[in-house]
Amino acid sequence: MSDQFTIRRAEGDDAGRIHEMAESSMTASYALSPRDIEQIVEAEFGEAEQRRRRDSEDYAAFVAEADEDGVVSGVVLVDGDDDTVRRLHVDPERRGMGIGTALYERAVEELDHGHGTGHQAAAMAANNTAGAFFERFGLERVEERTLDVGGRETVEYVYAEEADAANGDGTAAGEDDGEGETAAEIDTDEFPDAVETDGETVYLGDDPVSGTEGAFVPTYLDDGLNEEYGYYCGNCDSTDVSMDSMERLRCANCGNTRKPDEGYDDAYL
Repeated sequence: MSDQFTIRRAEGDDAGRIHEMAESSMTASYALSPRDIEQIVEAEFGEAEQRRRRDSEDYAAFVAEADEDGVVSGVVLVDGDDDTVRRLHVDPERRGMGIGTALYERAVEELDHGHGTGHQAAAMAANNTAGAFFERFGLERVEERTLDVGGRETVEYVYAEEADAANGDGTAAGEDDGEGETAAEIDTDEFPDAVETDGETVYLGDDPVSGTEGAFVPTYLDDGLNEEYGYYCGNCDSTDVSMDSMERLRCANCGNTRKPDEGYDDAYL
């Protein structure tokens, strides 16, 4: 607990504020369209869904309430059925106060009172900050799965404690023992010279970078490679690749990701 906010169980009267805050959090930190965000928030934080979770013995939700004005400033969901911390959201205007850390620690404390088999965390691949956040607590990504959230196909990453995630050779479960090809190892001959996207031709450049699932290749609007367009995903042949404020590349089609070399901004903590 902090002298700035109090962590408590979510109540029925919190439903509207939780919905509003989750939408603000996703808008600030998720590489998704406003329509997709609205659809996901309604599916996961709509009034009916929040009521269902409150009535279930397998779920718990905790909020951070600001001591100064009583405003709910963060929320985390706990799934006791599979010992998972889910959907941690903090009001973008109140980040940097330790709310995310306090909510996560309270969620883990709740799970420790349950099965006691070790916890895991889950976050959508579109969340630009979750991976680095969970890594601060000794978790690493061990699984990728596809979910249906409100009728929308959504990629979710699962994070687990390193001791639970290791294979016999010390690598993470579900992962190989490398970090993808280096730029020098990527064979650019396997990629096309140009692709069609949104009714126009874009041309692939000569400076690929490695990703978690395959290479990313810069694209241009002219064959002279002067006018930049974006990136081509070598894993699924898509050009639906976004770059966030941390300069991380992510393919919206398959979840292929490239993290920048710089450290993570811990404002979310």
